[in-house]
Amino acid sequence: MEKILKSVEPYVMSVATIDLGKLSNNYRKVQSELAPGTVVGGVVKANSYGFGAVPISKQLYEEGCRHFFVASVDEGLEVREVLKDDAEIFLLAGILKGCEQICLENKLTPVLNSMYEVDLWIDFSKKIGRKIKAAIQVDTGMVRNGLSKNDVEKHYQRILDNIDISFVMSHLACADIVGHYKNEQQLRRFKEILSFFGNSVKASLSATNGIFLGSDYQFDIVRPGKALYGFSIREDKIGTFEPVMDIYARIMQLNEIPQGETIGYGATYTAERTMRTATIGMGYADGFMRKFAGFGHAFIGGKRVPIVGRISMDYMVIDVTDIEDDSCLQIGKWAALTQSPDYTLEKWALEMDTLPHEVACRFGRRVKKVYIG
Repeated sequence: MEKILKSVEPYVMSVATIDLGKLSNNYRKVQSELAPGTVVGGVVKANSYGFGAVPISKQLYEEGCRHFFVASVDEGLEVREVLKDDAEIFLLAGILKGCEQICLENKLTPVLNSMYEVDLWIDFSKKIGRKIKAAIQVDTGMVRNGLSKNDVEKHYQRILDNIDISFVMSHLACADIVGHYKNEQQLRRFKEILSFFGNSVKASLSATNGIFLGSDYQFDIVRPGKALYGFSIREDKIGTFEPVMDIYARIMQLNEIPQGETIGYGATYTAERTMRTATIGMGYADGFMRKFAGFGHAFIGGKRVPIVGRISMDYMVIDVTDIEDDSCLQIGKWAALTQSPDYTLEKWALEMDTLPHEVACRFGRRVKKVYIG
């Protein structure tokens, strides 16, 4: 890793290393958990959770993935440019009026989340004179997107007659909470709604954590996102997947400060002893939110050191008083904010009472992505 970081341009202040080999291992791990006949669809929305939609999608395709899930048309167009025609790309956010033609031309399959979208797609199919593909999302208790059971009961025949249904899907609200009553409730509701469409229509219910609820929840297609990137969220599954990303920030300045001096905006931190600090090149403009101040940390030479004072737009300050190896404390060298496999992005985020993919999604364009593996 030291060799990789040495190759980074000297003007880059922060780096995310992304191991595509570990991504592949996680994809295979998900496959090993599936019942026969169930396939993996990779969720690459939100720029692949901040990991980079283009390289991630290409790697998943090389592993045999042929179903990809993005949120919007623009995300779908980006992924379509690098995938062959046999890759199916599904738009989880559905469509709005005026998007129909661009979806058709670029082989982007909308997930229809409401009767408004169903009507748009049927009207468009009639305009071009043939049935066209779409997935149908139904609401089983998330109360976010999807047709209600009442919608399906009233309109299922018109949907079957006018839409080439790729699959019917829903989304679990509490799959990360083992034993939550909502999981069985949603499974039961999903099966009830599926019965209107008949046995030949494919189905998809589970994202990452739903997969581990058992084969009853897997159906024809599962939609892992977090698992591919090394996250699980469920406490009993942490460590199941290999961490894919590590974060580094460059040392920009070193300071010696006396006892009683304050650090950062608002003077929220006061030195209780004579201290040595390092200012590193990552701040809230890069996605490391201000609320993380006061309990985050970094690693210098493998030793854990605390972040002190408020996080500013471009910088944060770490206490390096106890670092004895001066060779680690030089301007331009790197501090690690994660240290996989012992201290992963997931463990870091959970300590700060947030989600690892919320952290990864926030990393800005100044955080250079370096792909390895």
